[in-house]
Amino acid sequence: MTEEKTETPPTDTIPEVEVQSRIRQFSFVWIIPLVAALIGVWLVYKAQSEKGPTITITFQTAEGFEAGTTKIKYKDVELGQIEEINLSPDLGHVVVTAKLVRQAEDLISENTRFWVVRPRITASGVSGLGTLFSGAYIEMDPGMEGEPARRFKGLEIPPIVTTGVPGQEFLLRANSLGSLDSG
Repeated sequence: MTEEKTETPPTDTIPEVEVQSRIRQFSFVWIIPLVAALIGVWLVYKAQSEKGPTITITFQTAEGFEAGTTKIKYKDVELGQIEEINLSPDLGHVVVTAKLVRQAEDLISENTRFWVVRPRITASGVSGLGTLFSGAYIEMDPGMEGEPARRFKGLEIPPIVTTGVPGQEFLLRANSLGSLDSG
C-alpha cells in the first residue's frame, strides 16, 4: 500500500482573510412604501378630523331622495348628505340617516327644522324650480339655540318664516278659510 503524504503548505503562502465592516446604506427603494404609508395616515387623520355628526330625520315619504346623492343644505351651502333611507318599524314613515360636515355641528339643536325642497306651484307663486335639474334636496333651518339633538321630524311644507329672515308668524282662527292662503 501506498502511504499518502499530506503536505502542509508553508505558512507564509496562506492568504489572510481581511474582514471589512461595511456600512449598510439606506436603499432608496424603501422611500416609496414609506411615502405611501405617510399619505395613508394623513388621509385617515383628515377624514376623522372632518367627520361631523350623524343625524336621523323622519319624513312621510322618500319621494326625490336617493342615498349617497341627496344633499342637505343651508343657504345653498352643502352641509351634509343622505347615507341611508329606511322604513320605520311601524311602516308609517321613512327614516333618513344623514352625515353632516363638522361645521354643521354647531347649527343643529332641538330647534333645527328640515324640509324637502322640490318644485312647488301655489297660488302665491312658484318655488324650487332649480330642483328640476339638480333633484330634490333637504333644506335646513338652524332655528334658535337649544339643547343638542340628533333626531328630527321633517316638515312636509316649508316654513314661511325661517331664521334670519325678517317676518312674523300669526295664527288665525276662522270658521271658514275663504280666500286666505299661506304667504
